[in-house]
Amino acid sequence: MFNLNYTKYKYFTITLSFLLILLGFVFTFVRHGGFAHSLDFDGGLRTVVELPTGKSRSDLESYFKSSNIEAVIILLEKEKNMYQLDIGLGSIPIIEDLYSKIPQAERELGTSSIDRFVILLRKEFQLEKKNILSADQVGAVVGGELTSTGITLMLTTLAIILLYLSYRSQFKFALASSIALIHDILFTLAMIGFFQIKPSVPMIAALLTLLGYSINDKIVVFDRIRENSHGKDNLSLSNIINVSISQTLGRTINTSFTTLISVVAILVGGAVELYDFAIILIFGVVVGTYSSIFIAAPISEIYDLIRRKRKLAA
Repeated sequence: MFNLNYTKYKYFTITLSFLLILLGFVFTFVRHGGFAHSLDFDGGLRTVVELPTGKSRSDLESYFKSSNIEAVIILLEKEKNMYQLDIGLGSIPIIEDLYSKIPQAERELGTSSIDRFVILLRKEFQLEKKNILSADQVGAVVGGELTSTGITLMLTTLAIILLYLSYRSQFKFALASSIALIHDILFTLAMIGFFQIKPSVPMIAALLTLLGYSINDKIVVFDRIRENSHGKDNLSLSNIINVSISQTLGRTINTSFTTLISVVAILVGGAVELYDFAIILIFGVVVGTYSSIFIAAPISEIYDLIRRKRKLAA
């Protein structure tokens, strides 16, 4: 048991978190001009191709790099040499320009951007029509729907958590948990923008998973605080919080460590498309553990101090 004063520096830890979140968002919008663009959210071209023998991922990368086309290449099936190619909207003018340079006699019929991109791929890699497994143009409307759905899901989850904890425990614990969860989401979003991780459906799943993991950790701490508060009105909430965190710290560290082992396994041996999911979860687990000790519990104490002062003033 570590008998430390976890609430002593509550204003420092809360201020530090606020400044780091602010720094992350300022860097995101000032340095990068916003969050990274992605096909799922902003629209673009998506093609699945089966490369012939002798061609590999490095050939695709070299072609796109030399053509200044921004592309995300995802290996789907190694045995079949099958790849998914995601091209952002910003690269479509480049594709149109490359297509216009093809001699008229060598052009195939292509009226849309996705048709012309397929023609360029077939010409560059000597692909037959059967090697183009799918070719679609993803509209930005889909991205807008994903964004609104993700935001709605997170807000709904926060509201349900607040209502449940208010019923299950005391309101101050429910309020502190909700604020800490918002802190976790904002901190993670700031990190996503800072490192320009591309928004995706797995990213939304990671954020929702983070909410579930983080609230579980906070419930454990607040349940112990509630148990230790019973019949001890003579003790300050600060002392009870410090004792409770010390009692649950071992469980918190063990839970976080075992969770990190599973997530790191995804990062090391999982599919490429799950990398961002794993990275966000790793960061989220660390931030969620930190906020349970240094954000959620201190906020409940601050709320209790304000409520007591108002009672005395009345």
